[in-house]
Amino acid sequence: MCALTSFFSSVKYNINCGHIKNIMYCIENEIIRELWRTFDSTPYELRIAMGALMIAKDLKKFESLHRRTVRVVWYKENSRLDAIREKEFCAGYVFSHEEIVQYIMTIIPQEEVIVDATRKSVVSFPEIAIRELLANAVIHQDLQQRGTNPRVEVFKNRIEFSNAGAPLVAIERIVDSVPVSKNENIAGFMHKCGICEERGSGYDKIVEATGKNELLAPRIENQNNQFTKAILFAKVPFELTTKEDRIRTCYMQACLAYVNFEGISNSDIRKIFGLGEKEKAKASRLLTSAVDGGYIKVMDPDTAPRYKKYIPYWA
Repeated sequence: MCALTSFFSSVKYNINCGHIKNIMYCIENEIIRELWRTFDSTPYELRIAMGALMIAKDLKKFESLHRRTVRVVWYKENSRLDAIREKEFCAGYVFSHEEIVQYIMTIIPQEEVIVDATRKSVVSFPEIAIRELLANAVIHQDLQQRGTNPRVEVFKNRIEFSNAGAPLVAIERIVDSVPVSKNENIAGFMHKCGICEERGSGYDKIVEATGKNELLAPRIENQNNQFTKAILFAKVPFELTTKEDRIRTCYMQACLAYVNFEGISNSDIRKIFGLGEKEKAKASRLLTSAVDGGYIKVMDPDTAPRYKKYIPYWA
């Protein structure tokens, strides 16, 4: 609460009719009452600002909140040199979240495939992963840090989600960590609105979705303890992936398996990377590299090699 108080105390308040209309354009009385209850322990003026951040029609009308809008930048290829379009979502997070997700789903690469004589569109990235990473970016941003917006950058081969503030937990333990929020009241209200769960299951869903779609696990970066960046990758043939990407994916899938009281096997690795039955040797070499690098370990050393399962190094 101290971080929120420090941030919002710098907001210039002019609680006039225009601002009241701006906040309450959705005017569902139950929503407003629930919002007020969520921020019940917060001073009145701060409730107005936090309420605006959640349900305002236009954040740009609130001084010091205009840089909290979410920016989505769409690039033509895999670099930032050629942008197709940039769109800024100015509504409060509760109302803009779904709009942002659907906008991203329309601009990411898609292809049509024939399944059981029916033509279907297949997107490059799982929607659940986009939802969770977007929610993380807005909920866990550092509200005291100025000069930057939560940002989503859509490239041909990846999507990058950036927000101010360092991750709250160690990146290597992000799958199994106890849930913690930098802005607990904001997280609480977004939970009541069905946007997040506050169960610490966000990255579980992301890692599971990427594995089922034969995608690399997301890469999370702590940039100088000032910014957090999460990168979601499109599908890449196994031969074109780097050793670092393969081992990270292997490790995060082992973390997910372990929190479900399981381990990963050679068969699991082949499914995740889209390898065939005859490519067991590739999966074995990857598992061996991850063990030698200290990322995973054998669950039961006495098990026969073909039945071995692996768990994270810290288990």
